[in-house]
Amino acid sequence: MPDKKLTDNNFELNLLFKGAKDPAEAFSELRDVFLSLSSLDNLFISSIDDALETSYFLESIESGSIKTHIAQIIREIPDEAIKELDWKRIVGHFLLKLKYKVLNYLQNNQSLDSKDALQELAKTLEKEKATLLKTTRIISEVNIYQLLSALEPIMLFLSQLKDNEDLEFKSIDGSVLLNNKVSFNKAKILWELGDKKLESERSEILKVKKLDLLSNSSNWTFKMGNKQIDAKITDQDWLKKYHARDYTLLPEDSLKVNLKVSYIYKSDGKIVKPTYEITKVLDIIYPKNDQESLNI
Repeated sequence: MPDKKLTDNNFELNLLFKGAKDPAEAFSELRDVFLSLSSLDNLFISSIDDALETSYFLESIESGSIKTHIAQIIREIPDEAIKELDWKRIVGHFLLKLKYKVLNYLQNNQSLDSKDALQELAKTLEKEKATLLKTTRIISEVNIYQLLSALEPIMLFLSQLKDNEDLEFKSIDGSVLLNNKVSFNKAKILWELGDKKLESERSEILKVKKLDLLSNSSNWTFKMGNKQIDAKITDQDWLKKYHARDYTLLPEDSLKVNLKVSYIYKSDGKIVKPTYEITKVLDIIYPKNDQESLNI
């Protein structure tokens, strides 16, 4: 079979081994590492735009160990971001570049067992992001705790390779060869990072389950998706109007809000239950017709 040409929208992911190997085991291992690389994509692409997503297609497969050629597709690119730029191509190359940078770092350092090592890798990735995407749009900084979580399944896969096996990654940026000698110490990294409070704010539609008729400080109970949350409303202008009966609001009505989520990463790796704060009430949505709302 002729070699597949590497471009800025495909890559090779190969499991190299000597001698015979059970095919079901080999394909299962490749699936695991593919899924672990997808966790990196999810992290990186969320720092560009939550509306973007990646899809992959198997272009071909070769014998002699197992060599796969993967096509990478970027979906749901917003039209306003494209303009005169080939935005889809830029994002696709960005993801390939960062996958290569992560794996190349592990090949060159053979360890990820300290806060300094993780922060060094994070700085490398941030520098690459700034260089590659400086002409497009502002993107958020990759959270170091999320980076650690995305790296964990990759490190787990590498630790489970046999002594005569290697993982090979090839893209237009270069080739990487990794084995089970790469060390990883998540517990030590988390201990060195210590506790850290993280916050994010986003627009959400929350269904009212229990409302507060009098107080300006207690929590309301809402349903967010499939889970129930308690949230404090700190939009004082809206609360004043609500308590003055300017708005009619009952359980099963919904609020469109700006929701701040705060949580703490503990040094033992656990995440403290998040707290929720409604910083701005944007609209009231009534259940009898999802299209009817009260613009505030």
